[in-house]
Amino acid sequence: MFRDRADAGKKLADTILQHHLDRCIVYGLPRGGVPVAFQVARALGKPLDIIIVKKIGAPNDEELALGAIAGNDPPLLYFNGALMDLLGYREEDLQPKIREKQKEILLLQEKFHRDKHATKDPDATAIIVDDGIATGATVKIAIMWLRSIAQKKIIVAVPVAQESVIKDILKLADEVVCIHRVSVLYSVGEYYRDFSQTSNEEVIMLLKRANSMTKKY
Repeated sequence: MFRDRADAGKKLADTILQHHLDRCIVYGLPRGGVPVAFQVARALGKPLDIIIVKKIGAPNDEELALGAIAGNDPPLLYFNGALMDLLGYREEDLQPKIREKQKEILLLQEKFHRDKHATKDPDATAIIVDDGIATGATVKIAIMWLRSIAQKKIIVAVPVAQESVIKDILKLADEVVCIHRVSVLYSVGEYYRDFSQTSNEEVIMLLKRANSMTKKY
């Protein structure tokens, strides 16, 4: 059990420090992943950036992740084909959702003062950080985005995740660092005493604080 996202980030950083990484960039997934990623970046003394991704929920159930989206021009899309087949959805059914998420990404890029591209350095190890992994849709699209810019090595680092989802993510990432690997994960929030929503303002503040840290890969 973690006290909050900052506590989870500090504990996750302790684990990552054992990897003795030299040249790396930490990417947080807004919004909840950013407070965790900030602690990791601070402990490593490495740059912090964000990858703006959005879950694509089912037409009648926003919380049911049928896929995820990153970028806008054109968008990079991931679909959970097995789940869509099971529920009888086609990609065409999700087009209204996709357009909606594209607009949300554009708004967040403007709010976070980011263009459509995050920091790029294919020769640095990319560390994707989130506050936990339930379905894995947003983490997968973040990995796909980094692969699309020729990122050579990608580590996914999270405080808690479901074991079966970790195995699935390892098909895309080079490594997964996870403190609590559980057989069944109903909600990431189960593992936090304080899992209150991270605001856009907190994300902006943490990015500004990170900019004052040493930017050494």
